[in-house]
Amino acid sequence: MSNLTLGDLASTFQLRRFTGERKADLTRLAKELTTGVKADLGAAIAGDFGPFAGIERSLRTNAAYSTTNTEASSFFAGAQLALESIQSITQDLSPALLTASSARDATLIHATSADAKQKFASVISRFNTQIADRSIFAGATTDSPALAPAQTVLDDIVAATAGLTTAADVEAAVVAWFDDAGGGFETSGYLGSVNDMGAMKIADDETIQMTIRADESVVRDTLKGLALAALGAEGVLDGDIAEQANLIERASIRMLTSDGDLTQTRAEIGSIERRIEDASARNAAEAAAYEIARGEMVNADPYETATMLETVYAQIETLYTVTARLSALRFSEYMR
Repeated sequence: MSNLTLGDLASTFQLRRFTGERKADLTRLAKELTTGVKADLGAAIAGDFGPFAGIERSLRTNAAYSTTNTEASSFFAGAQLALESIQSITQDLSPALLTASSARDATLIHATSADAKQKFASVISRFNTQIADRSIFAGATTDSPALAPAQTVLDDIVAATAGLTTAADVEAAVVAWFDDAGGGFETSGYLGSVNDMGAMKIADDETIQMTIRADESVVRDTLKGLALAALGAEGVLDGDIAEQANLIERASIRMLTSDGDLTQTRAEIGSIERRIEDASARNAAEAAAYEIARGEMVNADPYETATMLETVYAQIETLYTVTARLSALRFSEYMR
């Protein structure tokens, strides 16, 4: 029987190939052990990329929803805080107005009216609240304030009530300014859009929308009471204490009436906030499930990988030992 042998050069090439293969295996296994992910994705999923691609798409979609939900949560939380502050202002001011109207003291009436003017400006500012450079209560026109500056609004209302001598007439003029179609409020007071801002998609087949604008009746009613109370500081009905007292009493009643509507509006926003929280929880649970499914496809078993790494390491050491022995072979040594 003849023996098949390899020459020295062929043996050298063969050893180099074996060494290169083992080093490549060592690098691959070390990477898998470090990252926890199989280096050869195609082999890990047996060439079937369909399920893997579906999982990846779902994870990217969930990540997009997560970003949207975070932005929506901040947006509606800002609206809730603004309305809470507005309601707190009107609730604090209303009793003070009733006290001043009952006292019929000129100094107290003027001081309370001046305080109402400051609070009117604060409420206007809160209705102009912006989150991430977007106006909350301006409808689709998110790049501009919802309402004109407080002093601009008051100046327009003062002009509309010029020459009136009774609190009832002043109240009627203020109501007309706010409520009449094409009136002062719609032409110069409200700066936003008559259309709601676009819907936000927070989950598959679920959207939310900010439908509360500063031209809604609840906003107009709140502003009416504050504006009536602030007119005394602008000189309306000046010199007639009885009518001024009557005016701030009417203002207080209007604020008390609009308080319930503000509560209802805040409840509507609270309901949307709850939907955002629920959607965020569902999306997080789905993302966790998809992560587990993807891991089962591509994650490398750390124990198995470490075992294989030790095996390859031992093979390389053995290969180096054999190479060293072969390198030390001499014909003279063989002949001894």
